[in-house]
Amino acid sequence: MWLEAQRFYKQNGYAIVWSDGKSPRPQMDGLIRAIRAADQEGLQPPDYGVDELDRIRQAFDASHAADTDVRFTYAYLQYASDLTHGTVDPEDIDPHWHAAPRDVDLHAALERGLVDNLIGDSLQKLAPLASQYKGLKHQLALARQNGGTSEAILQIAMNMDRWRWLPDDLGSRYLMVNIPAFRLDAIENGKSVLAMNVVTGKKDSPTPMLTDQMTTVVFSPYWNIPSDIVSKEILPKLDKDPDYLERNNIEMDESGQRYRQRPGKGNSLGQVKFLFPNHFNVYLHDTPAQSLFNRIERDFSHGCVRLERPLDLAKYVLRDQPEWTEDRIVAAMNRGVEQSVALKQPLPIYLVYFTAWEENGTLQTRPDVYGLDRRHVKASDQ
Repeated sequence: MWLEAQRFYKQNGYAIVWSDGKSPRPQMDGLIRAIRAADQEGLQPPDYGVDELDRIRQAFDASHAADTDVRFTYAYLQYASDLTHGTVDPEDIDPHWHAAPRDVDLHAALERGLVDNLIGDSLQKLAPLASQYKGLKHQLALARQNGGTSEAILQIAMNMDRWRWLPDDLGSRYLMVNIPAFRLDAIENGKSVLAMNVVTGKKDSPTPMLTDQMTTVVFSPYWNIPSDIVSKEILPKLDKDPDYLERNNIEMDESGQRYRQRPGKGNSLGQVKFLFPNHFNVYLHDTPAQSLFNRIERDFSHGCVRLERPLDLAKYVLRDQPEWTEDRIVAAMNRGVEQSVALKQPLPIYLVYFTAWEENGTLQTRPDVYGLDRRHVKASDQ
C-alpha cells in the first residue's frame, strides 16, 4: 500500500492534502469517524491504526505535516482496498478460488472525498452494492445488538468479505449456485425468481468457486467421461464384468481413446446439461439419481452441479427464444439425440461459497461443507 500512497502523491505533485501545513483539515476527522465505523462493514478499526490517527490529529504538529499526511493517506487507501477487494486473497483459502476483478479507482475516490469533504461517503461507495451484502450487514448489526457469539459475528463478517470477491455489477439477471446451501437461484433485480436444490461436489472432488457466462444448453447429451473416472471407476468394473460397457450404454468416442456414455435413459447427465466454458470442465446437468435431493447434505458429485428441476431451468434460460416452447424442450430432452442450443444472450453464472446470508429478514447459516470457513479464519490471522 506504500507504493499506492507514493503514486497518489506523485499524481498530485507531492502536495499535502490532509492539512494546510499549519492545521488539520476536517477531512482528517472524517477519516477517523469512517474507520471507527469499520466494524459495521465486518472490518476491524484497529487494523487501520485508528487510535494512532486520532492521537496524531489531536496533537497536530506542523513540523511533521508531511509525515502526518502520508499516514492518513496510507490509512485511507488500506481501508478502501479492504472494502473493495477484501481482507484476504481467496487463493490463500483455496488455490482455485479466484476473485473477480473489480475496476475501482481508489485514488479517484480519495480525491473526491478530499475535495468534497465527504471522506466517509467516498469510502461507503466502495463497499459492495449487492442487496445480499447489505442483508449481511444488517444481520451483523443485529448480532452485535443481540449479544451474538464471537463465532457468529465472525461467520457473518467472513461472508461479507466474500462479496468483495464478486463483481460490483452481477447483472440484472443471473444464476447463482451457493455450494454450502446446495441451492441454485435465478436472480432478477436482486430477487430470486426460480430456486431449486442441487447436488455439488464431494469434499475430495469439490465444486469450484467461479464467475462465468452460460452460453449453451445441450439436450440429450453424451457424457464424455473424464479420464480419472475412467481409470478409477470404469476400468476396474470392466475388468470384473466384460459386459459392463454395453449394459451402461458406454462406448469409445470417434478418437478411439476416450469413453463416453450415449444419450438416453440412465445417462449420468440425465436429459440436459448447461455449459459455461471453464478450465475446471464443470457444468450444470440433470441426473437420474433423483433420490439424492431428499438428503440434507448433498455433496456427492465429481464436481459438476446436478439439478433438481432441469426442465424449469431450461425453460428459464431459453425464455428469450420463443421457438423453444416447453413441448419442444421436453421433446429434445427425450429424443436421445444430442442437440446443442446457443443462448441468444449469455447468462452470468456464479458458483459461490456462502455459509451465511439474509433471507426474508432472518439470518440463514449452513455447515462449512468444504472447511473453507476454517481456512478463511487461518488466512485472516496471518
